Amino acid sequence: MFLLLTQILLWLLITFILYNLLTKLIPKQYFTLLGGLFLFAVIVLAFFFPDDPLVSAAWRVLSFPLTPVGACILLLSISMRQGLDKSKNYILAALLILLLSSTPLVSNLLVQSAEIDALSAEQRRQLELQRESPGATTTQTAGAIVLLGRDTTQAKLLPDGQRQVQLTDKGDRILHTARIYQQQVALGTNPIVIVSAGPRPAWQGNSSQVAEANDIAQLLSQLGVPQDRIVPEPFSLNMHSSAEQVKRILEERGLVNTRIFVVTSGISSRRSRLTFANVGLNVVPQPTDFQGPQLASRSETAVTTQPFLGSNFLPPIRVESFVPGVEALGVTTRVWEETLIRIYYILRGWTSPGPL
Repeated sequence: MFLLLTQILLWLLITFILYNLLTKLIPKQYFTLLGGLFLFAVIVLAFFFPDDPLVSAAWRVLSFPLTPVGACILLLSISMRQGLDKSKNYILAALLILLLSSTPLVSNLLVQSAEIDALSAEQRRQLELQRESPGATTTQTAGAIVLLGRDTTQAKLLPDGQRQVQLTDKGDRILHTARIYQQQVALGTNPIVIVSAGPRPAWQGNSSQVAEANDIAQLLSQLGVPQDRIVPEPFSLNMHSSAEQVKRILEERGLVNTRIFVVTSGISSRRSRLTFANVGLNVVPQPTDFQGPQLASRSETAVTTQPFLGSNFLPPIRVESFVPGVEALGVTTRVWEETLIRIYYILRGWTSPGPL
């Protein structure tokens, strides 16, 4: 009952915010009941059919004002309608949002707050194991390693007609997965590696080329993971569908009750843990792809070695920390979008309510 009430309240809050934003941008005489119904219809469709291309595109347009850049554009658009004398507060608010979201110090604080949550959860697990068995190793074994590989690669068609697969800025998930597999082999286990990555939205070709999971599987094979231990999962388009597909694969192999490692970015590690646990899987997150300046240097050993001490990883403060930049704006936007996705997952009942 509490979960349902929370979903309804968040749902109404999002609708109220979007409605008020649009009424400020569009003259009321044009924002008719029909427009309101259209907005509500798009929200409902996005809620129940998030993977539909047209619905997804419409939702991205409507949710754009909720991002730092979108909020700045919206406030400046409102100020242009009202004139300079009456809109100084809107301009000031837009500049303040842009300044804060593009300042490296602010973006570092935001991203490390999210990433520290991922690592501190692993630290608590290791401390609990040490209390239960003093002196014992805290390294765990797993029956499966799940790589959430969506957008870790890009497929390029060269002028000579050849197809080339390149790593993106999220590609270290693939390297981290190969490292974890080798560590598990050294411990005497031989887990399967499930590569969860759906079709590329803008790629034309046969089914094997469209599915990103197949490209990642080939890269993992080149990194030393045996092909017979790699299981591509080429259907999922979001983390929730990945969890459902992974559970199906584990059930087919009789591994559904075993511990699984989930490799994803540090920012989304908490959501992955809650999402996979929500479908009944025993998951241990293995975060990588860290954006924080200090955490990035520990991405290779973040959760497989010594416990993490969050107090030692405050972002360094230099002169450059106060100079706005595009990279900092991208990091802030990514953290904020992850927060919006967490809210959406709560609304859908894919994770339980809790601290965001």
